[in-house]
Amino acid sequence: MEIMIPVWRESVVERIADSGLKTLRGVEVALVDDNLDPVYTNEVERLLVADYGAVVKKFIKPLGTAPSPKSLIEDASKYRVAVIGMAM
Repeated sequence: MEIMIPVWRESVVERIADSGLKTLRGVEVALVDDNLDPVYTNEVERLLVADYGAVVKKFIKPLGTAPSPKSLIEDASKYRVAVIGMAM
């Protein structure tokens, strides 16, 4: 598993985040769900738990296509790992 640091288009160099984590087993993960494709998000959650041993806390955005409310991002930021913005 690679953890990528999002970069703006002007950047041409990919960077890998160094969280110091060697595993997600037992790690609390915030999963922000835009509620546009619940089947996909539920599968990501299932894999995080079943395959990686993570403890997932799901946060659901009130409006899927709108930016996440500041309070939701602040709550998600309290976790060691946060998954925000997934794409198929």
